[in-house]
Amino acid sequence: MRWVIFLLPIFLLATPSLNEVLAYPKTYYRDFWLTKFLKQAKEQKAENIYNEITHKKKYHLKLLANRYAPYKDIYNCKYVTKNNWIDVDSECIAQNGFRLWDLKRMESDEIQSLLNYIPDSKIKKEISIIFNKDYERSFKNLDIFYDIFLRYTPNIEIPELYINNIQQDRRFKYLLNLVVRSNKLNIKKSLLNINYKMVKDENKFLLALNAITLHRYNLAIKILKSIKNKKNKDNFWLYLLTNKKVYAKKLLNNTRLDFYTLYIYEKFHKKYKIDKIKITNSKNIKYNIDNPLDIIKFYKDKSKVKDYFKFAKTLDNSKTLPLKALVLDKAYKYSKNYYILPKYDLKDFDISQKALFYALARQESRFIPAQTSRSYAIGLMQMMPFLIRSFHPKEDIEQFFTTKTNVKYAKKHLKWLITQLHHPLFVSYAYNGGIGFTKRKVLNYFKFKGKFEPFLSMELVPYSESREYGKKVVTNYVIYKTLLGKKTTLHEVMKGN
Repeated sequence: MRWVIFLLPIFLLATPSLNEVLAYPKTYYRDFWLTKFLKQAKEQKAENIYNEITHKKKYHLKLLANRYAPYKDIYNCKYVTKNNWIDVDSECIAQNGFRLWDLKRMESDEIQSLLNYIPDSKIKKEISIIFNKDYERSFKNLDIFYDIFLRYTPNIEIPELYINNIQQDRRFKYLLNLVVRSNKLNIKKSLLNINYKMVKDENKFLLALNAITLHRYNLAIKILKSIKNKKNKDNFWLYLLTNKKVYAKKLLNNTRLDFYTLYIYEKFHKKYKIDKIKITNSKNIKYNIDNPLDIIKFYKDKSKVKDYFKFAKTLDNSKTLPLKALVLDKAYKYSKNYYILPKYDLKDFDISQKALFYALARQESRFIPAQTSRSYAIGLMQMMPFLIRSFHPKEDIEQFFTTKTNVKYAKKHLKWLITQLHHPLFVSYAYNGGIGFTKRKVLNYFKFKGKFEPFLSMELVPYSESREYGKKVVTNYVIYKTLLGKKTTLHEVMKGN
C-alpha cells in the first residue's frame, strides 16, 4: 500500500495485556497495540500510554487530548485551524502557525479578524500576503514563498526575475510535484522559464513532464536529454517523444521488468524471462514465515550476509520460498524476475481475479504474512484496521495476522473494488489510496486515448505512492495472468475498457 512495510514482532492469535505490549521491542507493532490501549484509557493512564508510543503522530495526540483534558489545549495550540483559532492563545498561532489552506474556506471578515488577533510573526506576514494578494513580497523570501506555495498554492505567475531562485531550495521538488500534477496553469507556465541546466537531475523529469502537459515537446526532450544517469522512465519518455529506437534499446537491454521495460519488450516483440527458483524441499526449515520473530531474525541475519547465494541455499524449502526470492533478488542485484505463486484459497476467483490478487500481494508484502506497516496495515494483504472492522466488526483484529483470515477478507474487499472500478490499474490505485481518492482525483482526469495516453494520465496521478504503486501492480498483473494460463499483454490492458 502507500506505506513502507516493516516486519515486526507479533504474538499471534492472543490479545496481549498492556504489560506484555510494553515489553515488546519498540516497533510499529508495539505502537499498534499501544494505540488500541490509548483509545480505551483515560486521564493519567492515557498520558502514560501516549508517552510509551515510539512513533508518535498527530492522531495520537488527538486521542490523548480527547481522553485527558490538560492535553486539549496543547493539541489546539499545536494544530490551529479555522475551527479553533478563536479559542487558542494568539501566541500559539504566532509560534506554531496556521493551516493556510483553511484561508480558502474563510470569509474576508474572518481573515481580517484573524490578522488582527495574531501578533507580529512570520505566519501573520504570510496570511497578510495571501489576503492582500501581495505575492511580490513572497518572491523575495524563500521561506515565506515555500510556505505559501506549498500550503496554499495560489494560481499566479512567478516573475522570470525570481523563477530561477526558487529551484535552488531543497523544497523545489515538492513544489514541482504539487504544481505539475495540478491545474494551476499560471504557475505551470512560469516553470517553463526555469533554466533547466541549473536544475538537479532528480527534478528534471517533473520539469519535462510540465513541458509535456503544456505541449512544449521540444523543451521536454532537451530537459530529458540533459539527465546524466537516465532511469527507465526517462528513456521511455524520450522514446515516446522522439520515436527513436536508441532510447528503446536502452530499455531492451534491461533484464529487470518494470512497467516501462515490459511495454517496450512487447512493442518490439522481445521475449522477457521469468526466472524460476529451484526448491528441493530440504527438511531443515530455518525460518517460519508465519512467526514474526523468525522473520525479524531473518532480516537481521540477511543484513550480516556476505555471500547471498550461500544464504539462499539455507532457504531451500517451499515454506520459505518468499524469503529465498528476496535473497536471490539481492544476490543477482535485481537483474532477475521472480514471480512466485504461493498457494492460497482462491478457488472462487477466475484467472483475472487471481492474477490481480497475486499482483497486489507481491507488492504489499512480497508474500510474507507476519507484517505490520507504519500505518498499521496488517498481514499478507496489508489490510487496514478500519477496513477490517467494516467487513467484520466483531472479528478479533489479531486474527488478521494469519494468512487464512487475511486472505478471506482481502478477497471480499478486492471483489468489491473490481465491481466498482473494473480496470486493474484503477483497482490498484484504490487498494493503495482508497476508492474515494481514486474517484475524486483519478477517474475524472484519466484518459486512455490521446497523445501520449494513457502514460501521461498515469504520470499525472497526484498521490506519488499510488502513482508508482499502480505501475508496479499492473505490471505484476500482466505477468501473473500469463503465468496462470491466460496470456495477456500490457498493451492490451492499457487500452482501457
